[in-house]
Amino acid sequence: MHIKKLCLIVPAFFFLSFIGFAQPSTESLLQILDQSIASRQQFAMVKEHRLDSLKAAISNNDDPLYRYQLYSLLYKEYDHYNLDAALRAAKEKKRMASRLNNRQMLYEAEMNIAEMLGKMGMYKETFDIMGPIKKNELDKEQWGYYFHVYHSIYSLLLKSALSEEERERYKRLVTVYKDSLLQVFDTASLTYKLVLNGRLIENGQKKEALSVISRCYAQALADKAETGVLAYGVAYAYEAAGNKQEQKRYLALAARSDMEGAVKSYIALRKLAVLMYQEGDLERAYSYIKCSMEDAQFAKARFRMSEVSEALPIIAASYDKKMKEDKDHLFRYLVLISLLTVVLLCCIGFIYKQLKRISAAELLVKKKNGELTLINEQLKDLNTRLSESHQVKEAYIGYVFNLCSSYINKLENYRVNLHKKLKAKQTEEALNITGTASLVTHELKEFFQNFDAVFLNIYPRFIEEFNALLKKEEQVLPKAGDILTPELRVFALVRLGISDSSKIADFLHYSPQTVYNYKLRIRNKLAISKDDFMKKIQEIGK
Repeated sequence: MHIKKLCLIVPAFFFLSFIGFAQPSTESLLQILDQSIASRQQFAMVKEHRLDSLKAAISNNDDPLYRYQLYSLLYKEYDHYNLDAALRAAKEKKRMASRLNNRQMLYEAEMNIAEMLGKMGMYKETFDIMGPIKKNELDKEQWGYYFHVYHSIYSLLLKSALSEEERERYKRLVTVYKDSLLQVFDTASLTYKLVLNGRLIENGQKKEALSVISRCYAQALADKAETGVLAYGVAYAYEAAGNKQEQKRYLALAARSDMEGAVKSYIALRKLAVLMYQEGDLERAYSYIKCSMEDAQFAKARFRMSEVSEALPIIAASYDKKMKEDKDHLFRYLVLISLLTVVLLCCIGFIYKQLKRISAAELLVKKKNGELTLINEQLKDLNTRLSESHQVKEAYIGYVFNLCSSYINKLENYRVNLHKKLKAKQTEEALNITGTASLVTHELKEFFQNFDAVFLNIYPRFIEEFNALLKKEEQVLPKAGDILTPELRVFALVRLGISDSSKIADFLHYSPQTVYNYKLRIRNKLAISKDDFMKKIQEIGK
């Protein structure tokens, strides 16, 4: 009680200055959070390793008491990670309690089941299980969990209530069970402080709530297991106080703790996504809300999915609008390049009128320029279709810019070289230069190499995943010095959404019959059906 009084007496700003001293900026915290989100699969692997260890221990022991204890640990590990799996663990826990004929263990397992069902939105089933359980039949150590289950269910019902009458009723029940929790928990415990923080905020005592939770957070900084929960509590207090900047800071800390702890059912990142959206940081808002939805779906946390779905369409629409604006800017740059190309054509036309003796050379230049324009249009069309990935857009737009710039420079060098030859009356040498097709062959080869390199940069496992669809003895592998074979290049274009054989033939400078032969040759090597093969091609790299 002395700690509680001290927390209420000392001004909030004392704790805020203490906590904020020498701590990283909000932007640096967001950058660390971005890295944690990118590495969340690694954190999940650590979690799965712990789960596998527990499952192995359970399978190797038949003692019901030991298995009950292991299922309790397994339930805690799955809670906030995978609700379906947590529910299965709770049911197994109940089965062990029945074998032990232990009523208190049975009650605890039933409350575990009720809690999971409530989180899944199955409120009737939750009350059906909790109704027969009488508080007086529980051990006093179980009262806190008993009140917690009811508090959690009524909190969820309050959030989903449709009418004002329902909201008031559930709000009263939440308050009642919060008061019950405060009565049974040790006043020095973390759980007590968190419940007290929520109670003070409900009563409008925002400064007192901020003082309590800030002091608790400062004391728990050495314990990483508690910092995430407490950071969210501090963010909740700042939200009630209307301080969005500090709320964002502590939400970032809480979300990072969730990511590194492989928590999948959470609140902090979703709320942070909304704050990022309100501040105009659409890329982070979209990334955070997308991550929240993916994790909620993985955890089977239906209520969290419902919460995320309220913000996801708005953020996604704004993000798409921003992407469209960026594409419009890129289109204007492409128009500018096209205008420069037109200027170049005019210059070539002027040279053609003045230098009739090299009409054959100019015709070749026009033909090459027409091919360049055709390739440029094909690449722009391909770039438009690659809307499935921001990475694809960046790679191919950069590729188009570099390719256009390279070809413009080559054409200019080609023109200057011919002009010098003709000016020096070296007509024979000029005709020799323009009379060979080796330049086109060389440029096509370089174009294919650039295309192959960019494609494999985007889909680095394309060759491996493509060969997985073929018979083992019919693998298609590039020769030494090559990146992709002609067959692989044909199906690389199919992966990019170009399925028409004539378009593929134009793009690769093959005949339609050659493209057809390549496709037929691959189909004869398939380990799966033709229809499944085309579907699998579109799934490569996803």
